[in-house]
Amino acid sequence: MSAGPAPAPPLPVVVDCDPGVDDAIALLLALASPELRVRGVTAVAGNVGLPEAVRNAGHVLDLAGVPADLPLVAGLAGPIARTARVADEPMHGAGGLGGLRPAVPPRAPAPGHAVDFLARQALADPGELTLLAIGPLSNVAALLVRHPDAAAALRGVVVMGGAARAQGNITPAAEYNFHADPEAARLVLESDLAVRVVGLDVTRAALFPLEAAERLAALPGTAGAAGALLRGFVLRYRARYGTPAVPVHDALAVAALTHPHLLGWERGWATVECAGEFTRGALVTDLRTPERARRTDVALTVDAAAFTALLTERLAGYAG
Repeated sequence: MSAGPAPAPPLPVVVDCDPGVDDAIALLLALASPELRVRGVTAVAGNVGLPEAVRNAGHVLDLAGVPADLPLVAGLAGPIARTARVADEPMHGAGGLGGLRPAVPPRAPAPGHAVDFLARQALADPGELTLLAIGPLSNVAALLVRHPDAAAALRGVVVMGGAARAQGNITPAAEYNFHADPEAARLVLESDLAVRVVGLDVTRAALFPLEAAERLAALPGTAGAAGALLRGFVLRYRARYGTPAVPVHDALAVAALTHPHLLGWERGWATVECAGEFTRGALVTDLRTPERARRTDVALTVDAAAFTALLTERLAGYAG
C-alpha cells in the first residue's frame, strides 16, 4: 500500500513586526505552525516605537520558549519619507502588550540592521524565503532600495495592511499599517515582488470572540498568557466599538501562509495613495481591468469559523 505523498517541507519565513497585541499573537501562531520555519524576526516602529517593538518581540520569543540563537534584529524607527511615526498604542494597552511585563528582561537584539539581515536571508536561499510583513512596510521598502538583488530573491511577501473595499481603521480611508508609511507601502505594491495582501476586508470578517479568549486565558503557561492578551484586546475593542470580539489582524496573515484556502483571493493591480488630504494611506486596487498588470493577490473573503478554530487550537497547544 502506498504511504501517500510526503508532507511539504516547512516554508522558511522571516517575520517583520511591530508588537502590538495582534503581532504578538501572530508570532505565537507562526512559531506553533509546523508548516513554517521561522528563521528570524525583525522589528519596525509602528504600533509602538522601535525600542518597544524590539522589547515586545523579544518577550514573545521568550514566552514561546524559542532558543536564544533565533535572530531578533531591529530595523527602521520611522517611515521612509516622513519625519514622524503615527502612534497606535491605545488599542494595545500599556507598553503595547496590554500591560504584560516579562519577569526578566527580554533577550537582547542581534547586532546589525534588519534590512541587511533580510538581504542575507533572502540571498542565502534564492526563491525560497517568504517575508511575513505585519507592521508598516518601512523595512521591506528599504530592502527594495538598498538591496534590490536580495528583494528579487524573495519567494514572496505576505502583507497585513490596507482595505480594498472596507472602511479604514485609522482614518475612514486607510488601514493603520499603510497609513503609517504610505510611501513604503506604495513602493512594495508597485514593485515586482509577489505580494499577497491580507487587509481589513477579511480581518474584520474573522473576529475572535471573548468566550474563546476566556477559555484560553484559563489554560496554564504560555497558552494562558496568550489568552489574557486576547481577552484584554477584546475588552478594549468592545469598549470602543461595542463588539465582544476583535479582529486579530496579523494572525490572519500567518494563516494566509499556513492555510491559504481559508481565504478567497483576487489578483489585480494595486497601489497606495500618498498625497490625498483625506485618503493618505488608502489601498487603491483595480481587480477588474484585464489590460492592467496583475501582480498583487488581495484577500476578499475568509472562513471565519475555521480561522478561529485554527488560532484557538494552536495557541492552546502552548499549554502542553
